[in-house]
Amino acid sequence: MSESSGPSAGAAPAVRVLLVDGEPGFAEAATATLERRGDRIDVTAVGDADAALDALSTTPFDCVVSAYETSGADGVELLEAVRDRHGDVPFVLFAGEGSEAVASRAISAGVDEYLRRAATEDEYERLAAAVDEVVPSTRGDRRTADRFERIDDGFCVVDGDWRVTHLNERAAELIDLDADGVTGESLWNVFPGTVGSDGEAALREAAESDEPVQFEQRVDRLDAHLVVNAYPTDDGMALYVRDVTERRERERELRELSERLQLAVEGADVGVWDWNVQTDEVRFDERWAAMLGHDPDEIAFELASWEERVHPDDIDAAWDAIERHFAGETDLYQCDFRMRAKSGEWRWIRDRGRVVERTEDGEPVRAVGIHIDVTEEKARERELERYRRIVDELPEAVCLYDADGRFTLANDRLAEVYETTPGRLVGQRSTLVDRIRETSDGDPFAALVEGERESLSGTAELDVPSNPGMIVDYALTRLVIDGEFDGVLAVSRDVTEQRRRQRRLEQTSARLEALFERSPDMIDIHDEAGEIVDANRAMTTALGYDRDEVVGMDVWEVDDELDPEEGKRLWNGLEMDETVRLETSFARADGSTFPAEVHVRRIDVQGEDRFLASSRDISERKAYERRIERENERLDEFASIVSHDLRNPLNVLSGYLRLARETGTDSYFDRCERALDEMERLIDDVLALAKQGETVGSFERVHLGELTAAYSDEAFESAGDDDPFGTAEDAGDAEETPVEVAVETDGEILADPGRIRQLLGNLFRNADEHGGERVVVGDLPDGFYVADDGPGIDPDERETVFESGYTTSETGTGFGLAIVQRIAEAHGWEVEVTEGDDGGARFEFLGVDRPGSVAAAGERPKSTAAADERPDRSD
Repeated sequence: MSESSGPSAGAAPAVRVLLVDGEPGFAEAATATLERRGDRIDVTAVGDADAALDALSTTPFDCVVSAYETSGADGVELLEAVRDRHGDVPFVLFAGEGSEAVASRAISAGVDEYLRRAATEDEYERLAAAVDEVVPSTRGDRRTADRFERIDDGFCVVDGDWRVTHLNERAAELIDLDADGVTGESLWNVFPGTVGSDGEAALREAAESDEPVQFEQRVDRLDAHLVVNAYPTDDGMALYVRDVTERRERERELRELSERLQLAVEGADVGVWDWNVQTDEVRFDERWAAMLGHDPDEIAFELASWEERVHPDDIDAAWDAIERHFAGETDLYQCDFRMRAKSGEWRWIRDRGRVVERTEDGEPVRAVGIHIDVTEEKARERELERYRRIVDELPEAVCLYDADGRFTLANDRLAEVYETTPGRLVGQRSTLVDRIRETSDGDPFAALVEGERESLSGTAELDVPSNPGMIVDYALTRLVIDGEFDGVLAVSRDVTEQRRRQRRLEQTSARLEALFERSPDMIDIHDEAGEIVDANRAMTTALGYDRDEVVGMDVWEVDDELDPEEGKRLWNGLEMDETVRLETSFARADGSTFPAEVHVRRIDVQGEDRFLASSRDISERKAYERRIERENERLDEFASIVSHDLRNPLNVLSGYLRLARETGTDSYFDRCERALDEMERLIDDVLALAKQGETVGSFERVHLGELTAAYSDEAFESAGDDDPFGTAEDAGDAEETPVEVAVETDGEILADPGRIRQLLGNLFRNADEHGGERVVVGDLPDGFYVADDGPGIDPDERETVFESGYTTSETGTGFGLAIVQRIAEAHGWEVEVTEGDDGGARFEFLGVDRPGSVAAAGERPKSTAAADERPDRSD
């Protein structure tokens, strides 16, 4: 700028303005507006920072106006370069971003004026006003009073002695004094606070150097900041005064805001981005890059640097949020998405931003925003969501109570119980808490709240909308977070059906237990491996074990006939609730066995396969069956005898009666009489045979030797009678000498004496009928024997001699030895036929009880049932 003379020196030189902006249309609009304000403004436009610095190096400019976005460097960087190379050239930053970060940088670099481009009709007028403010604009043609009055700033003129010669209305308003009252007064009297200040020094220096000066003065009396532009004149000095109090306050607030923002950015670990939507150039700060593990120089300042790092599944949602904000549907762009870090991992980023500059048509020009790494927050959210889902999916009702027993949190299950939603439950009183207080001594819930106890559990019956009379098991726990009481956590489960079923089961169990224990049948339960897990009293009693001994035994230790592998195959082949019946024998603890009928059923016991075996001792039934079989056999025998053996004597009788009628011979009647005797004997044997297998009388002490001696004569007298089938010539044979009986026993046995006499008699007659001359009765270690010296019995026929009707004698009925066997079996003995010492037949009777060996005399140690348990020799 050339030296300025006073207001009367002539026309003022033009104010040269350097305009820096590469945006099409901006330079033309700004130039037109600036030049409309007066022909004294001369605008030179350049497109980038380098061109601006070159222009400043070759031509003096009174002011620089720059956009923020310029090629090569941004507006703040250009400002710093101008300050470094060209000093205090007035600089106006006309920024399209308008962000606090840009403003803070600009103020820190010493910008004279910072304007935000608002895309409004007056934005260029505001720019022109700012140029007027920062550029000394006093010229001689404005010294006229009316021109001074049209100036928006305060204007004051002083003479060479520093006396006020003119004060416009605006200046009088600023200093809050009457213009006429201060005219002619010394400037230092009007502004006494200026004396000795930097402002006075600046004014005096300007007067001496004849160079314009600008300074800012704090006027305490006005509580204001004034910017003074002083222009020396030929006869004094022209002063332009502007009140910048509000601007300085805004600048102070902006600096504080910038500092706070900077601290917030640093403290929150926030990354900042600045996006030129028109060019897709995006500037990322160091934290933005570091958030992804990059150095700043590894990130290209372009939109693709962001877009290519966003997860493919998230990019559409991010663009949708951006486009809705660009369209004005949202005040703020915000979206959470995943971005790939340098290490390859995916980091969750919270992206927030806003359009800060738009075109006249509303199209976005610039947007700024921040990135926040929320990976840990997302992990916590997922964890909380997982916990929430778990809590909501629990079959139990879960909630949190406050100190008054009101719901502060509830899961879905609890809301279902109350037939409402979790949100509507909040604030309501808990039925459970009220019930606990009603049924407890004292107030256990208050004790939880006060910390006198940590937990509380039990069962309560509640009336709730979904289930009046509901029974719940509950557990309450005092919840403490960071050392402070946070509520009472409650978990409850609906056990209504379970408890009712439990009561029914207890009643049923009691009945089943009574049935199990009191059942006359043997009952046991075993598993798939055959191990007995339980047994009732009837079974332990029948087997002769204690319960503890039976439980744990294998089934085949009880079942005497069961093969382990066959048993397992049988059980595994059963369907659930299918039953199989079998007959076997059980072994007692003393080693004896008995027949048993077993019903095995496959059952489910709490999800495990078990087998219920119900068994019954069928000894009596088996004995009964054998008796029935023998009775049937006897009936068959009787039928055979009646149909065959009785027919022979009947035929003889019929024949001799016919001969007697025809001839009148008396001897034929004798033979008829002998036939009738034979029939009577045969009938007696049949009746005896029918009775011998039934029962025996009372067991007595029988001296076998004495009984043999006393009975032998009687037996042989009977045996020596006339043979009813003989001829008249045979009658003389009856006088033959009876068989000799030798007694070689002197011991006693327990037996029915009458049956023993019959047994011995049949054996004696058998010996006599077969030609024996001597019979011996002797002792055996466990019984006795009867042997004769007759022809004996062929070994091949020894198994058949006891069959009814078997005989080799012409006069025998064939029932004698069968009767002997039946009498022995009735006593529980075994009878065997062997060869005697003299070559005859020897009959041995084994298993004979003697007095003192099993029971006292007069008792009956062996019953018919016991005898019937022996296998039938005829089977």
